[in-house]
Amino acid sequence: MKKLAYLVSAISAAAFSTAHADISVSGAANVNYHSAGSNTQVVNGGSVSFALSTTTDSGMTISSGAGITADVDGYGAAAFSGMTSITFTTGGTSITIGEDVGATDGTGEVGDIVTYADYNANSPTTSVGIGDHEGNGVSLTTGLGDASLTAVYIFDAGATGDLDGAANTATSVKISMPVGAMSVAGSYASSDANGTVNNESAISVSYAAAGGTLTAGYASSDGDTTTNNGTAGSVKYAMDLDGTSITVGYVSYDTNATSSITDIVVSRSLGGGASVFAEMRSVSGTTSGGSDNNSMAIGTAVSF
Repeated sequence: MKKLAYLVSAISAAAFSTAHADISVSGAANVNYHSAGSNTQVVNGGSVSFALSTTTDSGMTISSGAGITADVDGYGAAAFSGMTSITFTTGGTSITIGEDVGATDGTGEVGDIVTYADYNANSPTTSVGIGDHEGNGVSLTTGLGDASLTAVYIFDAGATGDLDGAANTATSVKISMPVGAMSVAGSYASSDANGTVNNESAISVSYAAAGGTLTAGYASSDGDTTTNNGTAGSVKYAMDLDGTSITVGYVSYDTNATSSITDIVVSRSLGGGASVFAEMRSVSGTTSGGSDNNSMAIGTAVSF
């Protein structure tokens, strides 16, 4: 990431006396060959991200961000994002207020690891989780000894900022901590979509094993949307071989039907923020969409 010096200090000082302002600009680009059955394509993607921050006289850091993004798999038009939230950080505690705050679900599905290989391919029709859980809300992250706690309240998932008349709301809490040689994370999330309530409880555990890191996860969801009621078990193993990272992931869903995904990701750093990668995904059980249950992508990704 390269830092650009602008006349931001003078602008920010109008709002924050003797502010220490900074703007950081970073970017990414990728190109890859993708194959799913008889459908083969070359796809490109990329992004430019702006991180803005300032520090008040009291030592509080206030930050926000924006970006110009095309989907990482190259599908879809470029779009402007960000400038929809602001974060206040002091004494190890951060509070974010904005329009794109998201509840912390998905903790237990650690084996879903591909970034590019699921483009234009079949996906499982079964899943666990809650309903609409991103929108206008408040997120708090703080430390509790060796643990990290994140609590989220979405007061309007409809993203109109309605405080007293919103039909869709969500809450979540997540705690992560070391337990001996392991790292453990647990979360609970709940959404209320105009009276339709769904809940998810999840846990993941990571442990150094056989020269790499083994992570296992479990999630259970229940509520009024019965198609998502059920469980998901997952596992991921990641290791590095002299600059080449290899990660294997597996997720099994058991809800109104059963399905599973198996992912493999191999990446090699070339230095200077560049890397080459290969990804493969196989989907079994009840699937929908796309062109084939087996897909792969090979290409290069660059961070600027």
